[in-house]
Amino acid sequence: MAVRTGKQFLEGIRDGREVWLEGERVADVTTHPGLARMAKTLAGVYDLQHDAALHADMTFTSPSSGEQVALSFLIPESYDDLLRRRRALEIVADHSHGMLGRTPDYVNVQLTATRMAANEFGANAPWLSENLIAYHEYVRENDLCLTHAFGHPQVNRGAALTEQPDPYVATGIVESNDRGIVVRGAKLLATLAPFADELYCPPYRIARPDEGMFCLGFSIPVATPGLKFICRESYDLGGSLFDHPLSGQYDELDALCVFDDVLVPWDRVFSYNDVELHNKLIVTSTMWRQYMQHVMVRDIAKLEFILGVAHELTEAIGIGGFAHIQEKVAEIIDTLETVRSYLRAAEVDAGPWTGEGIWLAPEPCIAMRHSWPDLYDRVVAILQQMAAGGLMLTPTEQDFLGPARPLIDKYYQGANIAANERVRLFRTVWDIIGTQFGSRSTLYERYFNGDIVRLRQGRFASYDYSRAKKSYHDFLDQLGPAP
Repeated sequence: MAVRTGKQFLEGIRDGREVWLEGERVADVTTHPGLARMAKTLAGVYDLQHDAALHADMTFTSPSSGEQVALSFLIPESYDDLLRRRRALEIVADHSHGMLGRTPDYVNVQLTATRMAANEFGANAPWLSENLIAYHEYVRENDLCLTHAFGHPQVNRGAALTEQPDPYVATGIVESNDRGIVVRGAKLLATLAPFADELYCPPYRIARPDEGMFCLGFSIPVATPGLKFICRESYDLGGSLFDHPLSGQYDELDALCVFDDVLVPWDRVFSYNDVELHNKLIVTSTMWRQYMQHVMVRDIAKLEFILGVAHELTEAIGIGGFAHIQEKVAEIIDTLETVRSYLRAAEVDAGPWTGEGIWLAPEPCIAMRHSWPDLYDRVVAILQQMAAGGLMLTPTEQDFLGPARPLIDKYYQGANIAANERVRLFRTVWDIIGTQFGSRSTLYERYFNGDIVRLRQGRFASYDYSRAKKSYHDFLDQLGPAP
């Protein structure tokens, strides 16, 4: 199959999957009032591949079938390949203005990174490498949408997995048989789960010697018997897009995955009950050296959108002449261009690393991962300060359609903008920073790459200090011996 259309995508996710939302099992994720508009948004992403003006920029020729497949599955062999993939990622990110963190191309790139390191997974059992290679081809050739999950439920974060009140709080192996392995427990955090075709669970976190039952890497269809998804509440309230312009279109949903003795066929297993190899894979097959390209492309699209909103604010309410406002907008610009510089540096300095192809340079990616949560917090704070009390007074679409319209037109107009456009602008700002959708977006940007404290601890422990130390000791040599 070549790249799918939006219609084909929607048909594919009407498969009887077990999705629970606000106390009820969802009969059809494409028509449920809290999910339907997001399903339509994702269908629009798939339709981009069939736009005659974009098709060549979003696809490449499959090495196995000769069909045109999504560029997010490309194993980059050169700098030009990275630029080709970046262009495809930009099209999708710009389509959603950077508001979707889990468009299908995100996990596609992650899976491709794992495929590039397939030899590492099969170090002790070559059939595991063969499974990964075959699965990457299967997903690529069928243009599937994947969600992923790796974390463990936050029952007692101060205790080891084997010390939890139930050994199967985290997802572990119950048994193995001639058909595959049976797993029980739960994983988080499966963003996009209601709309995905497949669930991908790569190895996650260093394991203790007694935690072999949790050392797993596998994939299964979302509609697999025994697999359940418990979603947080939907932030799409089903109302007017004038009132909720972002949350009404871009709520990608987050879910807990529950495995009720789920059978994972042997051909879907990528790592299995091998603590030593599992721990090695955490270090030697880091997917972020591919997926950070997607992250930075999306962050650039999001910052460009927010910069546009901020500039509109300066004109709408006449604050562009104030020095502190100019300084704040310039700070957003600097943040945007800093992220763009990280991306360019990661691509230009890419090279061979493990397995196949080339990988993004690690240092710009790490610096971006560690700085982004604070950078985004600051951008959100700037928007809040610029819009100020105006965010507290935003009429709805129904107000504009009611008898108070003349008053609204008079008192909600801007410096050079009609009341309806000014209110729409402020409602967009509120959806970025103040609604449930906006708050979740800020939380997502802080934690989706992992706990920033743990990341920085790892940076402190693993950084190569040799050049820095040499610089200091060269300085001491210039000074001469201490008295």
